[in-house]
Amino acid sequence: MTGLDGRGRCRACGAETPLPLSPELREAGVVESCPACGSAVLYLQRDFNQKAGLAVVAVGAVLAPFTPYYSSLMVAALVDALLYALLPEITVCYRCHAHFRGFARNPRHRAFDLHVAEQYDVHPPSGG
Repeated sequence: MTGLDGRGRCRACGAETPLPLSPELREAGVVESCPACGSAVLYLQRDFNQKAGLAVVAVGAVLAPFTPYYSSLMVAALVDALLYALLPEITVCYRCHAHFRGFARNPRHRAFDLHVAEQYDVHPPSGG
């Protein structure tokens, strides 16, 4: 994860790493390529923890048989829609999965595309 300050933090270990942010990137505030790995293939997503979103849906589903007309599912959908509308977008690198917060939206970047992600999801060959 990195922001306009140029400091990145590893999600796994929490170590902080300075990333080289060009003066153009700082000025424009738009990510053209990943400062961590150099890839220009990036996507946009809402800055929302997917596990929390899954928990909202799971609670709605568990409560559904006990609410009239399964209304807990509708409440879960409304909470999800509200969070989607309110939360900011972040830019994510397909290659190294770095997250960039606080930057302006780049119109060239689109929503997550599974086909593109599969091209960067490299698995080592199995031995044997």
